[in-house]
Order: sequence, then structure tokens, then C-alpha cells
Amino acid sequence: MNSVPTVPAPAPGPALTAQDTATAGPAPAAQAVVAPSAPAALVQPRALLLDFGGVVVSTTAREDWAQTLADTVLHLAAGAGFDLDRDLVEQSLRTGRSALSLWKNASSRRQEPRELAPGEIVEDFLLSDLPGPARRALALDAARILAAKSRAVSDHHVRPGIPELLSLARERGIGLGIVSNAHAGGAHREILREKGLDGCFGVQVYSDEVGIRKPHPGMIRLAAEALGAAPHETWYVGDTVDRDVVAGRRAGAGRVIITRDRRTDHPPFSVADTPDLVLDTPAGLLDELRRSVPAGTWENSTAEAARSDAAEAARSDAAGPVSAVVGSADPTSTGSRPGPRRVALLLDHGGVLTTSVANPDRDAVMGQALVELSQRCGHPITLEAASAAMRDGWERHRARKRSRDVLTDPAHRFDEVDPAVLWGDLVGADLPEPVRAAMRLEAAELSYLLHRTKGTPSPREGALELVRWAHAQGIVVGIVSNTISGRGVRATLADYGILDLLGPGAYSDEVGVRKPGTAVFAAALSGLQVEPADVVYVGDKALNDGRGGRDAGIGTVCLLRGGKDADAALDEALAQGWADHVLDGPADVIDVLGARLAPDSEPLPA
Repeated sequence: MNSVPTVPAPAPGPALTAQDTATAGPAPAAQAVVAPSAPAALVQPRALLLDFGGVVVSTTAREDWAQTLADTVLHLAAGAGFDLDRDLVEQSLRTGRSALSLWKNASSRRQEPRELAPGEIVEDFLLSDLPGPARRALALDAARILAAKSRAVSDHHVRPGIPELLSLARERGIGLGIVSNAHAGGAHREILREKGLDGCFGVQVYSDEVGIRKPHPGMIRLAAEALGAAPHETWYVGDTVDRDVVAGRRAGAGRVIITRDRRTDHPPFSVADTPDLVLDTPAGLLDELRRSVPAGTWENSTAEAARSDAAEAARSDAAGPVSAVVGSADPTSTGSRPGPRRVALLLDHGGVLTTSVANPDRDAVMGQALVELSQRCGHPITLEAASAAMRDGWERHRARKRSRDVLTDPAHRFDEVDPAVLWGDLVGADLPEPVRAAMRLEAAELSYLLHRTKGTPSPREGALELVRWAHAQGIVVGIVSNTISGRGVRATLADYGILDLLGPGAYSDEVGVRKPGTAVFAAALSGLQVEPADVVYVGDKALNDGRGGRDAGIGTVCLLRGGKDADAALDEALAQGWADHVLDGPADVIDVLGARLAPDSEPLPA
């Protein structure tokens, strides 16, 4: 096999401007990646792993991306009570995107780089030039901002040969997976759905969902595991040398292939690793697959043995996903706030904004989703087994929550369950390991589907009127909710037509802490322009909402009858000082807020 020339060290170049969004710093001289000669016989892979951008799709840059994304930011900021300057927002987005590009390129030099948490990307990069309270409020909507960014920055087009390649792989029984660095994996999933390609892939691995990024070898290993293959039994196809080729080599992939795209011949620094094959488009992979032969046949015994030796020499298994990084700044710090006192409103979701009728077919619906996932990853299970896994797994989850509630360790007592643990370990406990691995990687999607499936939601009487009244009074309304899917809650609120009227939303699955833990309250409070003493919080549970809100320093805590807790528990919370008011419904909160807005009103003591 011919070696590929190493890219020479770069010479000094022009300084990076705020508009630069490609390679960071002085770019190395362009060096064409040369295709080496192909081996005489090829072992058919058990799994074909594809990068998203540059392989499955190509992108066309949009010149108006900053203006488009600024529209989203300004809209969300207005909902949180911030009137931001458009020019400042657009300039911060441009500068932040350039800085983010520098970070990405620098991360490619690390052996096992982690991915940034969504809040870090928004608060520390894209919106770093904005005032602190606005940054913190918008960071709570980081997922929405990053999804909008993915759409605003470029248009996406399926690359030549991809539909035919996916069809051929499925005909041959080859597992298919996506392995992609992404700051909005959900947006990538939606793009694949729009292109009619999502059903082709048994697993999709995105860096923002697993907490590590290429060239970390763990992403390829996670995808291979979910498809029931060893890394040396896969072909990995990317478009960059510094991220894709290096990741493939570190993971011990059977073949590492490049399909040329705009970044292929312009790595940010010299890279020693080389690909096995370089193609102009993914269409070239069709011939490669057609001339490959299944593992174990006499034609490829030598090649198969060589690959097994390479696998033995590969690095040890990658570390698990990196937890989301929580900012070190004081979450309740709001900076200076000149002017008169303001009031803000925080609401629980379930029991306050929403009532729900349980769906008796939940386990069957989710079971069917697990069956389809198992079929895509090549290890089909029965609907009976999947439904039982759903039923038994949810009981394990409930038992885990009960045991967590009696912990004495304050550092972990209120931890929210990791979605990968919920699906891969609790629900998937009795299922085949490749299916469990796929469930871990699809955990966010499964949680969203469960949230939308478990019951039929409807607005609680008076709830929508409360939100609209508060919005009309200029009162910022935020959400503090224990949930398996903040994305699912937002979808429900959008269905009600009030999502655009709401400000900061702190959801336990995104913050990592459940009520009554104070961290989830602190996340919401950090996005408000008022002191905690000037916040009215409304919930329906004595401990989670009453005690939790009081421990967080919230000035006025209201508990509503008709929710999860019995009236006696709410009355006891009032007697103990965990609540200031026990009310019959959301409409009664208007009177509490009206009293707080009176000119001669004073903040209630915390």
C-alpha cells in the first residue's frame, strides 16, 4: 500500500478575523490526500460506519446565517425579558463561531477529546459578548439555539451514491451507523428523516449525545458495539484526516476510508495517520462493497488474520461518556440590576401547567419502537420481549428513584438518571447486549418518544390564562420541571401555543439534578433578572416544590391542590413554612402576582 505524504508544517499566515469559520490560525499548505493501492481481496465489513457531514451529506454555506440565527436568539431573549442589541448579537455569533472553530481544531490534537456541553457552547462561545444574565438565560435554551444554528449555517444535500450505497449494504446484511461530531445531533437526525434516510441506520452516534468527540476512538467503538461488530470488523468512512482518519486508526477499524469534501486536503496541522482509500464521492464505495467477500471465506483468510492482529494491537476500550460540565460561576448571581424591583414567575410543568391521562398502550408502543431499533441494528427481538423490557425496566427505574430518595450523601441524592443508564441498563437489562448498546446511544430519542407516548396531556384549567396574563404584564415566566425529556416538555408547551411566551426552562434531564435538589432551581434563577426573593414559584408537591423552592431561596412558594400530593400534605407544608400559599388552581396565582405588583408592595422574606 502506498503511503500518503504527510502534510508539511504551516508557514505563518494572515490573522484570523471574526468572519473566519473554517480552519483556525495559519492554515497548512494544501496537500492532496493520495489514494493508496487497494488490496487484492477485501473482507466484507459487518458494519459500515459513516460520518454525517462530508460523507452522507454535503453542505452549502449560507451567507445570512448570523442574521438568521440572531432572529432566534433575540426571540428567545425577549421571552426571558431581555432587550438585546441585534448588532451585538450578530457580532458575538460570528466571533463565537470563529473561536469555536479554533477549539475544534485544537481538540483534534488530543488523544481522547471530550465534547463541550450545549450550555458551554452558547454561553462561553456563541454569546460570550452578551451581559451575564442574558447569557445564562439563553444557555438554558442551548439545545434550541444549536439546532437553529445547524439549519442557519448551511443547506444540506445528500451526496452522490449514498442512497445506492445504503441499499446495497442492507441487501448484504451489513449494519449501518452514523458517527459524527455534532453540536446538534437532534438536528442531524431530523435532516436524515427529511431526506428519507433515517430508517437505514441501526445507530446514530453524535458527539453532543455521548460527551466525546472524534478523534476519540470511543465513538467508533460505541457504534460498532451497538451493531454487534468488533471495530476491526467495520469500515469507517469520513472526510477529514485529523478527526476521521485518526479516530479510525485509534479505534482499530478494519478499513479507514476518505470521501473528499472541502476540508479533506486542508487539515489544520500535520497528521501522520493515513487512510486506506480515498474516493471523490461515496459512490466509489459501491465497487468496494461489491468486490468484498464475507468473513470466513478462503479468499480473504490472510486479510482477516491480519485484521485480527491489528485489533489486538488497538488501544484499550474508550472511557465512558463525559458528563455535562456545569459552569463554576455562582448560578444565582445576576449582576447589577438598576431600576425598580421586578417580579418573575417559575412554574412546574406536570400538575401545574399540564394534567395527563395515562396511555394504557405505553409499553406496547415503546416495545414496538424497541423492536424496530433492534431490527435496524441487526439483532431483532420480539414485541413480547420488548414490551416486557419496557414494563420491568420502568419498575426498576421507580425502585431506583425510591432508593435514591433515602440516600444521605447530599452530593448524589438528587441526581437525575442518566438516559443511557435508564435505557441501556434498566429497561434493557434482559435484552441482548448489542440491543442494549443501541438503546444507550438512542437514549435521548427514546426518552422523547416515551414522554410523548406515556399519556395524553392537556392544559390544566386556568394555566394558559395565567401564562398569558403574566406575559401581558411583562412578567418573565420560566419552568422548573422533573422530566425524562425537556425536549418533550417543550413540544407539549408548543402544542399549547405558549412556548414562545416562556423564558428560562430548567429541566432535570438537562441539568442533571431533580427537585428538591436546589441546583435545578438555581439553573432557572440564573436566567432571571430578579433576585430569588422576588420570584413566585408554583408547584404541586410538598417536598419537591415546597421544600425545594424554599431551600433555593425563592421568595414566594405556592402549592396547588389537585396535583400529585393530597391536600393534607400541602397543608402540612404550609404549616412547616415550606409554602406561603396553598391555592385551588393556576388562576389563583394571578391574585398573588397582582399583590406583588402593587406599588407599595414589599418582597416577602425568603
